Amino acid sequence: MIGVLDRVAKTKIFISSVNEDGLKPLRRAVFRELTGLGHEPIMWEENLGPWPANVDPVVKCLEAVEESDIYLLFIGSKAGTYYAHAARTVTHIEFIKAHEQGKTILVFGDVEVKNAFFGTVKQLVEEFVERFIAETEQFPSPKDIMDALQQNDRVPKNIEPYVWYLLYDISLRKVYIDDLSLGVQIDWKTYFSDLLRRGSILLPLEDSIEQNSDRLEQFDEAYEVVTNLVPHLQISGFHNPEAFLKSIMSRLSGGIIEQSYGQYMSEKVGEYGDCSAATLYVLNGDQMDIVAKVGDAFGEAHYKLSNQASYVVLTYNMGEHAEQVYFKESKQMFYYSVRSGHYVLTLHFPSDPDWDNKKFILFKGCANHAIISKNPLLIEFIKLFLGGMQP
Repeated sequence: MIGVLDRVAKTKIFISSVNEDGLKPLRRAVFRELTGLGHEPIMWEENLGPWPANVDPVVKCLEAVEESDIYLLFIGSKAGTYYAHAARTVTHIEFIKAHEQGKTILVFGDVEVKNAFFGTVKQLVEEFVERFIAETEQFPSPKDIMDALQQNDRVPKNIEPYVWYLLYDISLRKVYIDDLSLGVQIDWKTYFSDLLRRGSILLPLEDSIEQNSDRLEQFDEAYEVVTNLVPHLQISGFHNPEAFLKSIMSRLSGGIIEQSYGQYMSEKVGEYGDCSAATLYVLNGDQMDIVAKVGDAFGEAHYKLSNQASYVVLTYNMGEHAEQVYFKESKQMFYYSVRSGHYVLTLHFPSDPDWDNKKFILFKGCANHAIISKNPLLIEFIKLFLGGMQP
């Protein structure tokens, strides 16, 4: 038991909240009590900031979150500093970093704010999001949600609008929010003892080694693909289109999909698997005819150019050099379609089970970026070959 207590004594706890008057005494009291319990609290006013003018304080805060074992967040009625390029507040970015890093997260929300959110505002946000998606096929931005709430008379006006968006995001991530009553002292000794009994105290992870050879690996892989594809091509067309597709498919691996928050950080929002199928279509009059398909592909033999339900047709009609990622919930599949010349190549990537249509709409730009930019050199070589083929 002594060994376990020694570990707990070294636990680093990042204390986060907006710098509003009502929370300042609480922050100072928590810092003192956690220090007295043998923990290592980290807080801006005490042992974190400020830094010289040439040092970005947000970057430093995120580094401190990453070095911590527990992220402790207090939410009141104020939103804090909003960064337009990240479309988030500093406190929200810190929370996202802690969540992305898999930290133990403890959130305490002012009871008045919390009750208003779960009693009224949360439903209003969800209804607005559903309407917005139905009308635009896009997920509303934080500003869209805040503007809608400001115009709604049922939303308390003494709470800054961004606070509702922060609480909405926390609820989407299924992070529990404890009650915070500013006049009631929290028994931190009992609270952290309970965490210990539940095995929730995290110990620092060892530093990971960064790899900086991505571009070199992409170039080497693209060169290898070219040497494998050339024997399957003829000037007038394909000698073996199935072998052509199999060679491409076998070299396209899965990856992670991330949401970027400006210059400060990126958060993992999902994954996609290795390429499991591929199809190749060519223009023939007023329709697209299949040239070849491999893997688990079930594409039709022909698609009329008027068929707006076909990803092949949609991509072809977008114009020369078009490329787009689509998603089908019933198949749990991303479809990356590329047009070059008279051809449209579609590559199939299985999604992880968490993806549905709503999540794809929310992170459509992120999915496009992740899949399209995974190996751009390889795709560019493929476009060159297809663009030079005669139909």
